Amino acid sequence: MKSTLCLTIALAAMLLAPLTAQEKALPVLQYVDGHGNSYEFLGDGDSYTLEFEPVKKGKYSGGEPATRRVSKDSFEKVSARMEKAIKRKTTGTRERGTALIIKSVKGDQKEYILPKNSSDIKEIEALLYALF
Repeated sequence: MKSTLCLTIALAAMLLAPLTAQEKALPVLQYVDGHGNSYEFLGDGDSYTLEFEPVKKGKYSGGEPATRRVSKDSFEKVSARMEKAIKRKTTGTRERGTALIIKSVKGDQKEYILPKNSSDIKEIEALLYALF
């Protein structure tokens, strides 16, 4: 009886483990604006979620946290615009007012700084705002 129970539990764990792993979306792309508000895309290649995590410091509030499902097309549109900004080879030190793109590919993370008041920032933020 005891061995049957252990076998049943082990079998259930093996069957449920892949489901749990598939449910957990991976961070794919993150954008941090000049105030530190974060927009993070999570996905598995077919389905994407956009999580907004605002900064609240003193009198400044970036708003309320929010999560939205995002179509693959919408993700690809934002991603393509960020890639365009990345190709400009923006470098330097992250300072107040600059934006940051964090790109994750196969566990490798790269960071790209966008200059303060750049057209890249304005266009990327317009795309992100439209998703909320």
